[in-house]
Amino acid sequence: MRYISYFLYYWWHWGFGLACFVIWHEIAGERKYGIRTIGTDNLKGVVSEEDQDFITIYEPVNYYSANWLFSQLKPEDRQTGFLDVGSGLGRVLAIAAGNGFTDIHGVEFAPELCSASFAMKDTLEKRHPGVSVTINCTDARYYSIPESIGVIFLFNPFNDRIMEAFIQQVLDSLKRRERPLKILYANPVSKELWLNAGFKETASFEKMTFLQGSMMERVAQFP
Repeated sequence: MRYISYFLYYWWHWGFGLACFVIWHEIAGERKYGIRTIGTDNLKGVVSEEDQDFITIYEPVNYYSANWLFSQLKPEDRQTGFLDVGSGLGRVLAIAAGNGFTDIHGVEFAPELCSASFAMKDTLEKRHPGVSVTINCTDARYYSIPESIGVIFLFNPFNDRIMEAFIQQVLDSLKRRERPLKILYANPVSKELWLNAGFKETASFEKMTFLQGSMMERVAQFP
């Protein structure tokens, strides 16, 4: 039933063709990673009305976009820390673990979704020996990014105002420890903010008009 509801959601907003494409990948992805993370949440009653002005409706990134972005990574990228911003039900956390990351972090603001991220943490640490998942229930504007992080995943989690503050946290982390850093950004509506902050787009895709993604990088700037 959850697939039917999600199919109708996509059909209503983006058309029959994209709905078929996305649902096919949803079924395959949920089976591959052994998880149940499909669905949407408008976050009403979950966060305050004031906070709703700054965040977007919750829905997990579609598997096609996520898999394409992860496919751009190199083996050495998987040896660094991974951060999912807006970890929600934990889909991207599971994909990261399935792609060989062992130091995985998630940031989630909405309390109910944060609880779901913790549940996924327990599942992944039992399923993947050696994997450590850290969940932070906090506002991304005030989250101090660990210096181990080398890959950050975003799925249009909030508006430009919060994105600017989060980018500053990223830059502050890089000041504390210079290192290469890659941004995997699905539906990159705020991409220009990252480019203006010194990141360079090194790969991108567009599929069926509405599915888009960008990988951006910032090389270490040692003296």
